[in-house]
Amino acid sequence: METWRVVAAVVTGPAVSLLGVALATNFRGVTEWHIRRSMSAAGVLRRVPPWRWLPDAPHEERLARFILLDRLVGIAIAAGGVMILATVGYSVLTGQPLDTVK
Repeated sequence: METWRVVAAVVTGPAVSLLGVALATNFRGVTEWHIRRSMSAAGVLRRVPPWRWLPDAPHEERLARFILLDRLVGIAIAAGGVMILATVGYSVLTGQPLDTVK
């Protein structure tokens, strides 16, 4: 078994999990910071609704929606980190190499 893959997975798994948990729980405002930075980077693009008669949502409402979406994505990222750790644990216990895409 190639040990560099195991070491990489052991380092990557907790890092991805911690990032996902930080986004999902809004730890120290990480999610709000991320969304505000993303919205300011995309601020040059003006939001045009598909129909002109639809009211454009206020900035704070859009911010709240994006924060909720980012928190849901954080849950998925945290689950992916746990899956990385489970996969590397299984491969170490069984002695089978980690599957890679070829």
